[in-house]
Amino acid sequence: MSSVHADVNPRLRQKLRPALPARPSGPRPPAAAALLVAGGIALFAALPSARAGKCPNLAILLDQSASMAQDPTGVVQPQGSPKAKWAIATAALTSLNNRFDGLLPIGYSNFPSMNNACMTQGLRIPVGYGNRVAINNAMIDFPFSGGSTPICDAITKLAAEPLLKDSSRGQFILLVTDGAPQAACCGVDPVQSTVDAIKAAAQQSPPIYTFVVGFGQLSMAEQTALNQMALAGGYPDNGNAAYKYYRAESSADLDVALGRVIMQINGGDAGPVITCEDGCYGTGCPSGQICQQNACKQNPCAGKTCPEEQTCQPDGTCAAVCVVSCPLGSVCQRGRCIPDACSGSCGAGQLCDSSTSQCVADKKCAGIVCHTTQGCFGGVCLDNPCAYLTCPDGYGCRDFNGSCQKPPSLDGPPKTGGCEVTRAPQQSSATAALGAAALMLAALSLRRRRLS
Repeated sequence: MSSVHADVNPRLRQKLRPALPARPSGPRPPAAAALLVAGGIALFAALPSARAGKCPNLAILLDQSASMAQDPTGVVQPQGSPKAKWAIATAALTSLNNRFDGLLPIGYSNFPSMNNACMTQGLRIPVGYGNRVAINNAMIDFPFSGGSTPICDAITKLAAEPLLKDSSRGQFILLVTDGAPQAACCGVDPVQSTVDAIKAAAQQSPPIYTFVVGFGQLSMAEQTALNQMALAGGYPDNGNAAYKYYRAESSADLDVALGRVIMQINGGDAGPVITCEDGCYGTGCPSGQICQQNACKQNPCAGKTCPEEQTCQPDGTCAAVCVVSCPLGSVCQRGRCIPDACSGSCGAGQLCDSSTSQCVADKKCAGIVCHTTQGCFGGVCLDNPCAYLTCPDGYGCRDFNGSCQKPPSLDGPPKTGGCEVTRAPQQSSATAALGAAALMLAALSLRRRRLS
């Protein structure tokens, strides 16, 4: 499912460290992949991006039947209770929607579409980017007091949606339900009718695959039904032989299950390593524009000339390059020394612990997925300004700092104005991870030769 990207921002190679080799196509060896992931988002930003296909469409299909007003053990809750399955499910889906809004085209539907009926409606909110508010507002509803479970018809309606017939991108349905389909809506054999509908969607062109998430403490009959539906959907959970659907019996379980589903989609910005890119990160921008937050904007530096030993910043201002030394406990930014207990050594996904002058993981970035050209800072994905900067000859751009300074190998006599760190150059997280990966691969290779 994963695809390989071509270079997106060649200037990202203009680093203070040596240029890195292009990312090879095909799957990585497991050991190398683990080390690369351990390097974090900063590593992804350091590697030249490769062009992916379009991002897959994700249609959320949520059970709004009467039983969703119960808690996960089956006890009926008063309307609006945070203990109800509906409240727990919508909270988890809201979190997912907030996290991946702008990274994946997401749509929404629910079943049934009205009380005391088997009616469904296809996509209530069409798949697309920027649907966060609309989808979150749609989930403010409460379960229908007489709501049934017409999953068969809901899947059939989604499979007929024109927006889910785009052959240039993957198509997925995320079904979250707390029970099996009902005979009143799906015929004499409701489970088989639903399995047939899910299987038909997966076999049409383009295929629409269904992830089945079963929420709550389900009966054996319901578990069997969801197992069959999950297998028909094409993406069963292979982590447990007894449960082919993604099983969730608590709020924490549901968060984990939804996260695993998103990672299985693989190929979207939600993917662990290879990312899709629909916007200008992948396609580029017309002349005179730059790509910021995956949208083309007028380049404020187009046609602008800065004084000698200055460079134009993404905001259109001119800033001095870094040419002289800064003391430990500071870092050069736009030609000036500013306080930094870690002397600028922390990268994306990290914070500086001023008490130890060491970089530590930023908890706000835990679970945050950014584009390959971005890094997470304080829980927010930010563009690397080095993607937009053109440094003077002999200078490189410091990742996510946006300052032009000379690589260590090119350091000359100190000049006036500007600054440069005096401490021995520290490896970036990307360089360190790549070095570790190389050592690991070398060790594995040697072990294989000894075993052969």
